[in-house]
Amino acid sequence: MNAVASTHLYYAEGSSNKEYHAEIVAVPGGNVVNFRYGRRGGTLTSGTKTSAPVDLDSARKIYNKLLQSKTSKGYTPSVSGTPYQCTDAAGLKTGFMPQLLNPITEAEAMRQIEDNAWTAQEKMDGERRAAHADNHGVIGINRKGLNVPLPQALADELQTISVNSGAIRVDGEIIGDILFVFDLHVHQGKSICALPWIQRMHLAEAVLAGCSHIKTVPVAVSQKEKRSLWNKVKAAHREGIVFKRINSLVTAGRPNSGGDWLKFKFTDSASCCVMAINVGKRSVQIGLFDQGDSAPLIPVGNVTIPANHDVPAMGEIVEVEYLYAYKGGSLFQPVYHGKRMDLDIAACIIGQLKYKPEGREDDDV
Repeated sequence: MNAVASTHLYYAEGSSNKEYHAEIVAVPGGNVVNFRYGRRGGTLTSGTKTSAPVDLDSARKIYNKLLQSKTSKGYTPSVSGTPYQCTDAAGLKTGFMPQLLNPITEAEAMRQIEDNAWTAQEKMDGERRAAHADNHGVIGINRKGLNVPLPQALADELQTISVNSGAIRVDGEIIGDILFVFDLHVHQGKSICALPWIQRMHLAEAVLAGCSHIKTVPVAVSQKEKRSLWNKVKAAHREGIVFKRINSLVTAGRPNSGGDWLKFKFTDSASCCVMAINVGKRSVQIGLFDQGDSAPLIPVGNVTIPANHDVPAMGEIVEVEYLYAYKGGSLFQPVYHGKRMDLDIAACIIGQLKYKPEGREDDDV
């Protein structure tokens, strides 16, 4: 068997140090597209994008799509592994990295409600998006720190604010053409990251009042307000609550544990890796890693792909909501929520799962 084309990619950031190899191989009857991935220097997991040989043109299309997918997530041909280096996305790096949250249990959430040093906001079910506007224009920034487009009406509102008051940078979640803001980093052309969060949020509420496409996420401060928000979001079957320390400063990235921003989700979901496409069905097999992305994937069941979604390819990351998980088994009542283009495969860990409480019957959950 001869390799018609091959590429080695690398990713190194924080504790991650990974490699990814892809190749087109000529075999009897045509060509196949194979891949290997895992922690650099460790045992690599192998797979294929072609269940049967295809012609060379088809193989090249599959191969190029695979490489584009990996480089869009930060992989680079540079052995340094610096995300996006030597790729088309290198020029999209903004230097901004969002502040990420660690999950907490319900018992921990109750403690935050009783603690006057913590505030609460509804956790919006969108994509992370910061936005910056100055005299050079307006840019959107995704959770990987890359420059991405913003809806025009939203960009126009930000541009108007910057023209009238100076540069502005907000952080939030985008849903449709609405940006729901939960932090303000730059105000009137100056960084305010050293101000306590509650002050930054109050400034955001004042600056963005009257905007149609930029909304601030309401803040619950008192114990009564936090309990009311908890009950309202839970009763509406919405995603969850974010707790923020009142005096927290801006800190890029995700802490190893704890932190000044924490999240509790009422609905459980997991970011899973597609292991296989079920032949003749609109469903895929999904899996998670037990000990990091250099270990083999563990199957956690199948999920049906709704008609309004494209069937994801093997190796892609998808978000799946579920009622609970069985230890050593599958997700119960999985619901497909779409592809996650903003995550790396390292996010697909079994530690995300919440398991069915022992001794409870399905109808009682």
